[in-house]
Amino acid sequence: MRSSSLVVVAGALPAVVAGFFVLSISNVGRNVWLVQAVSVALMLAIAMLLARVRRMSSPQVLGAACIAGIVLCAFPLLGGGSAPTRWLKLGPLALYVAPLVIPAMLVVAAFACRRGGRSAAVALAGLGVLALVLSLQPDLSQVLALSAGAAIIIAYSTARIVRRWLALVPFAIALGWAALQVDPLSPVPHVEQVIRVAWAYSAPAGVAVSVAGIVLVAVVAASLAGIESRMMSVAAYYAVLFGCSIADLTPAPLMGYGAGPLLGYGLMAGVAALLANGPRPAA
Repeated sequence: MRSSSLVVVAGALPAVVAGFFVLSISNVGRNVWLVQAVSVALMLAIAMLLARVRRMSSPQVLGAACIAGIVLCAFPLLGGGSAPTRWLKLGPLALYVAPLVIPAMLVVAAFACRRGGRSAAVALAGLGVLALVLSLQPDLSQVLALSAGAAIIIAYSTARIVRRWLALVPFAIALGWAALQVDPLSPVPHVEQVIRVAWAYSAPAGVAVSVAGIVLVAVVAASLAGIESRMMSVAAYYAVLFGCSIADLTPAPLMGYGAGPLLGYGLMAGVAALLANGPRPAA
């Protein structure tokens, strides 16, 4: 496992510990503890397994994986339930799909845009389609975080300024549509309100949980930028989600209860290591 990938995984540990602390003061049931613990174990397993792969997958395989991610995010829309439709039902569990898929897709898009040409165009188009899908759920926080990450990737583009502005259009449409819709969900203390719960418990707890979030974003930014500068987009994604979580709009990454963000973090770290292990395309 590459040292940069190890650092990414290690950077998640303060946030994971902070999440367990909030669960301990929130009087949640045994099932919540079990789901969170199993999700953390799977996060580590996914990251380590992918990091051991020695060769970068072909562009066709990565493209197929991105299409699968878009389809996975679109699948909840086919359930016919009332909005919001963000979760994939797996028996008694509901998997939040967007945070599972988006971080790894940003990593793949960053590498594709380094390659340039058709790979870059397809990658940005895929992110734009994903943003539009998320706006239908509706999920303003994820659309906003994805758009922030995509904007960084686009900013690094060497394409003409007109093409860069055009690449932003799907994200602007998705943001506008998601913002116009009302999210009927009420925040849950151990999901969306973990930072608020920690501060209500005590000032030291609030500081510790907040610092854990800052550490997560800083480690992701520093470690992934060392692999590929465009992967700063992943740090921007997580930073925006933390901002939205302060407003009770979405779970604080890796802290709020739920398998999706944890599995997505492991997938992101593993895919970053997988791509870094392969030949680097010319800048």
